[in-house]
Amino acid sequence: MKNLGRFRQLLFLLLGIPVFILVSCNPKLKVSSKSELKTIVEKQNELLESCFKGGDANKLAEMYSDSAKLSPNGGHFVFGRDSIRAFWTEDFKSSKVLKMVTNVLTVDGNENLIYETGITVSDIIYNDSLYHPRVKYINVWRKQADSTFKLDVDFWNKDAK
Repeated sequence: MKNLGRFRQLLFLLLGIPVFILVSCNPKLKVSSKSELKTIVEKQNELLESCFKGGDANKLAEMYSDSAKLSPNGGHFVFGRDSIRAFWTEDFKSSKVLKMVTNVLTVDGNENLIYETGITVSDIIYNDSLYHPRVKYINVWRKQADSTFKLDVDFWNKDAK
């Protein structure tokens, strides 16, 4: 009986501890805190704002994953980075973003996929007139092989407020 107890202890030490170490050190199992996730999306949103204010469709398109999906207010889905680049290139021909403020309302996910909801308010010159659109949005950011996050789903529509 005494030997069985020692055998169980030895078995635990030989199998249990290494399994625990492997599981706890596996980065794929790590779950980021909501605070970390919010910091990531706020930084990404600052980059988006810079691209919009600069009117740079090429730089903006690089914020999207290769297989991204864009769902603009009142428009059709746009699939893939190249089509999204074409969408923004055309949009920037008639509009200029002067100011853009994004307020992240919710964020959740893990170290590989982050989704956020929020409100964006902008000052935009469109066809020589100044507009102040307010949109609600849902963004899904997917971690890439190089550990950066890119927009995989970008969905927005006019806020009722």
